[in-house]
Amino acid sequence: MTSHIYPPIPVRDYDWCAFFDGEEERGHYGYGRTEAEAKQDLLDNYGEDE
Repeated sequence: MTSHIYPPIPVRDYDWCAFFDGEEERGHYGYGRTEAEAKQDLLDNYGEDE
């Protein structure tokens, strides 16, 4: 699942947040400039755990 958070900061590296559906409380998130980058960041960091 993804969310376009667009934080109020000048850096656009964290506009998208990805997380496993139903796992939001665990705090495993991926971030990126695009939806695809956020998903890849999540898989790179937590994909083996899931």
